Amino acid sequence: MSQTQSLLIRVPGREHELVHIEGDGPFLLGRAAENKIVVNDSTVSKKHAEIVLREDCYWIRDLMSKNGTKVNGALIQESRLKPGDQIGLGACQIQFAPEGGDPGSSARVADTKAPGTVQAVPLADLVGTSQSGTNINAIAATGTSPQRMAQFFQGMERLGPALLAHKPMGELFQFIVDLTSDVLHSDRTVLVLRGEDGQELIPKATKQRGRTVGQEIIVSRSIARRAIDDRTAILTSDAQSDARFKEQQSVIRQRIHSAMCVPLWHEDEVLGVLYVDNVAAPIPFEHTDLLILTHIGHLAAVKILETKSFEELQRRKQMEEELKRAANIQQSLLPTGPLHRPPYRVAGKNIPSSDVGGDYFDFIEGEGALLTVCLGDVAGKGMPAALLMTNLHASVRAHVESDGDLPTVMARLNRSIHHAVRGERFITLVLIAIDCSTGEIRYVNAGHNPPFLVHASGQTEKLSVGGLLLGMFPEATYESAAMRMVPEDILVLYSDGVTEARDDADDEFGEERLQAFLRKNRGLAPELLVESLIRTVHEFSSEGKPGDDVTVAVIRCD
Repeated sequence: MSQTQSLLIRVPGREHELVHIEGDGPFLLGRAAENKIVVNDSTVSKKHAEIVLREDCYWIRDLMSKNGTKVNGALIQESRLKPGDQIGLGACQIQFAPEGGDPGSSARVADTKAPGTVQAVPLADLVGTSQSGTNINAIAATGTSPQRMAQFFQGMERLGPALLAHKPMGELFQFIVDLTSDVLHSDRTVLVLRGEDGQELIPKATKQRGRTVGQEIIVSRSIARRAIDDRTAILTSDAQSDARFKEQQSVIRQRIHSAMCVPLWHEDEVLGVLYVDNVAAPIPFEHTDLLILTHIGHLAAVKILETKSFEELQRRKQMEEELKRAANIQQSLLPTGPLHRPPYRVAGKNIPSSDVGGDYFDFIEGEGALLTVCLGDVAGKGMPAALLMTNLHASVRAHVESDGDLPTVMARLNRSIHHAVRGERFITLVLIAIDCSTGEIRYVNAGHNPPFLVHASGQTEKLSVGGLLLGMFPEATYESAAMRMVPEDILVLYSDGVTEARDDADDEFGEERLQAFLRKNRGLAPELLVESLIRTVHEFSSEGKPGDDVTVAVIRCD
């Protein structure tokens, strides 16, 4: 027997899409364009799942997808689908419902025609001064029937478990509108949240039933804004106009007999609104209904805020774990200990100001007696700088090992970096090539802090020959210079985190302090000199922590 059913597809950041299926299938779902049902999101596999008709029922089967397939939050290999089931493919949600059932129609907030009667009640009048929830005695005082009171408490009992059990935010929104619809017997229910700017109003979940199913729901912008801005619960019907709304486009374009709109509120914060309406209902909503909806709006806001905090905490924990893994990978790319290539000894260390950083150093042992020492600094901080540093590490090694001419190497690096960053980020870099057999040393400095050559006599020289920092202009050229080291000379490369470290008086460590430190401690072994300099900079810095990455490399001639 042929069946027709609908799937409401919700992909994050995109408009909802309603897809109909009919027949036996199979209907493939996934990211690939050739699928019957395309769900275009990076968390969805190319061929993620399939739906087939068996024994007059549709079933869904996971096709060994990367992120799995869920039905109502549970991972499945295969599951029978029932009306209203929520299918999860990665970050995407698909609502399964038979044709003519509730497909979760779309909603929008818009300027609409003026309503009839409008009753706006301040929250303070509904909840008293406690600001903690609806006064149950106030509901009873309105002469509410025992049947309606029973319905109210049944609804509250359903809401209670949601306040204890965690639901992903999207599922929570749908739970709230489903509950509201059931408690108030509303034809249409919409949960609307404020955007980041506080002005945009974004529908997040809907529920329809009866003859309204499939219609677009239009929520009055003026009603929603009044509920939010004035912190009022609003009850409308189509009897007569309210003077407050005569000059506004208002309520609902369709023939609505009765509608309510209340804030999603907790203490002084209003997250959005909860909207319900009935089409040509025999009895319009009453003040009791408004009290009940206000209560739901408060409890819903509390749960939304709690869920938001929980999910933000989980994201932070995940980010921290990812940063720690990235930091471990980044540090594994750097030399782990000193290097001895007679008559030279080399040592270095990097201390990032956060988990990951943009500073870089390396010791590259080439053919024969060639040794290249590199130290660079990527502009910026955090993960973008760290990723570019990782790319720089691989590029420098590849170019240095394939060409011994330093100006050529630097020019090629500059072109590749400019192509990668399109002029949006820059890198400073020093390359020093040492022929350990002859003592010949050449260097090129691309905009980096000039290294200091400290002679045994205490005299210092700066190594500044080179060219522009990398990534600015693709056709930049570079030049190199030669130098010599004799026994007991040291050559110190460093990042700007050393000289730009500041104390409590906002004074910089500076080049003069650095040179004085090097003259005083030039007799130390390279690894000890590196540790001592970094410790000195940290002790100098305000609160003992420099504001930038600190990287030092020392070359000593024995």
